[in-house]
Amino acid sequence: MTGRAVDLHTDLQGANVRLDNGDVLEASLVVGADGAQSWVRGQCDIGIDYRSYGQRAIVTNFECDKPHHGTAFQWFTATEGIIALLPLPGQRVSLVWSAPEPLAQVLLGESLSRLAERLTAISSGQLGQLRPIEPEVVKAFPLTLMRPHSIVAPRVALVGDAAHVVHPLAGHGMNLGFGDVEGLIKAVSGRESHRDCGDERVLGRYARARKEDIFLMQVATDGLERLFSTDFEPVRIARNLGLNFVNKLPVIKRALISHALGKRP
Repeated sequence: MTGRAVDLHTDLQGANVRLDNGDVLEASLVVGADGAQSWVRGQCDIGIDYRSYGQRAIVTNFECDKPHHGTAFQWFTATEGIIALLPLPGQRVSLVWSAPEPLAQVLLGESLSRLAERLTAISSGQLGQLRPIEPEVVKAFPLTLMRPHSIVAPRVALVGDAAHVVHPLAGHGMNLGFGDVEGLIKAVSGRESHRDCGDERVLGRYARARKEDIFLMQVATDGLERLFSTDFEPVRIARNLGLNFVNKLPVIKRALISHALGKRP
């Protein structure tokens, strides 16, 4: 069955999704996993709190001369944003550059070779010379903080970017989405025998189970973005001292990494 969804209707008996070819899909539960501009969320009239960071994520891939050993590299700057090189299979890396809008315009107008030269200089040659992967293209995405007023509605559950959009500086937007899927599966599989998977109580359990993790990640990423985007000297000095302090304490570093991976004591 193919077609584009054009209408979503829910009631006590279930959910119906009407397609543009006239077909109607029936289900007990609709999962909105359709991204930040979620059609499903819009059909449910779920409001959002929204804040633009005035940045765009510049994304593309490169080959590197030196092996990355599965390590992600990240540089925080006050004027050029946050630059991350993430490991890919082989000697390849993926760039996610959270660039202020004026700089993003410049980067998008440059050749891939020039962008590779910039990154080689920024990384101080840690990965050797970076080279464009042909016919690779550069993509750009506006960066925002987006908080839907709810991640559930009658017969509907939102997951991933449909449920929350955070700054990519911590690299955990996808992990949050995996957590949503895990939480929804747990709520549905653990339901009482007399409840179907779209039951209001089942969805309420899912929403409550995800509330803390989503809130903490939103607060952490938004706070870090504000912290690293300021060039106010006292804040900058305190920030750098704090990072150096944490870097010298392996126990704290391991605890932070475990928390970011979703592990609990």
